Amino acid sequence: MKHDGEIMEILAVYDLTKSLRATAELTGCSHHTVARHVEARDAGKLIAEPAYRGRVTDPFLPKIEEWVEAS
Repeated sequence: MKHDGEIMEILAVYDLTKSLRATAELTGCSHHTVARHVEARDAGKLIAEPAYRGRVTDPFLPKIEEWVEAS
């Protein structure tokens, strides 16, 4: 997760270069990270927390819990 200062640096570099990949190379992060922060800024919000990504086991959690209780 990027801190506020790092996010501001990414956005400032993007404003100067207008290139996701150039910004990523200059700031030392992925161009996907740059794109997320630029899109969030354009939408009027900053990314403060990472997005939740479900686990592979989430759909099977009730059955797993059942097996654990039965063991």
